[in-house]
Amino acid sequence: MMVAPPANPLITSNLLSTQSSLVQTLCSFLTVSIHHLLYLRSIYPRVSFLSTRAYNFPARQNRHPAVCGWINCAVDAVRDQFEKNTVEKVAVCIFDVERNVVLEKWIFDLGTFPVIEKVDRDTPFEKPVGENGGLQVSLRSRINIADLEAQFRAVLSRIASASARLHPLPKNAECSFTVSIEIRDDADRPVGRLEKEERKWIAAEPEPWNPSENQHAESQEDSEAESRLQSGLGALAERGKTVPIRRLEAGELRMEVWVEESKAKFARGSTTSTQS
Repeated sequence: MMVAPPANPLITSNLLSTQSSLVQTLCSFLTVSIHHLLYLRSIYPRVSFLSTRAYNFPARQNRHPAVCGWINCAVDAVRDQFEKNTVEKVAVCIFDVERNVVLEKWIFDLGTFPVIEKVDRDTPFEKPVGENGGLQVSLRSRINIADLEAQFRAVLSRIASASARLHPLPKNAECSFTVSIEIRDDADRPVGRLEKEERKWIAAEPEPWNPSENQHAESQEDSEAESRLQSGLGALAERGKTVPIRRLEAGELRMEVWVEESKAKFARGSTTSTQS
């Protein structure tokens, strides 16, 4: 007896058709991206990373159990918020440990991520209606994993090229990272008695602009203004810089990725250059 013929690809294709599967795939991508960024920005020694492949793309993964555990815990906490439909943006923040200021913020904007009630998380986005033509229309609205992985490869590649073009992190500064989320405007704020999942996060509001602090900073920077201009960092130290990376769009998943370099990064870099 001959083996069974290949199954109909229109029926058995590896498709993502529910929010649960979409969230799981997205969180896996965030995990890969965080390891990728830590390697590219040299947050840990490069010898501590293993060579691997993700989505058929050459990637790096930190081998230290504590680092891997922290990243997995952070992504699990992000997943909890996705399931509550609260996530607007996810950011990987690289900061100066000594000064406690953010130098770079790698942002994954998911403001258009589908909002679906808990009871419908495993319900297909669109059920087949009718035969042949109806099935074809339904499958177009779902996400083929092969197509999505191609998009992920493109994002990882653009992250690598963007990292190579960024101003380097301060050489003499100890840098670390964290993961933050920005919640939707219509989401409940984490106040009062928090659930166990909520206690994984530190709630914070955007810091207000303080004129007195700004004036104090300006007085300290006046003596360095000339050297900043000569090094090409003067304007950037006043306003920072935003570098677009890529827009991803596949079925129900739409995401924009960019990186923000803060004023503090360029101020620190210019100070280091004048002292060297």
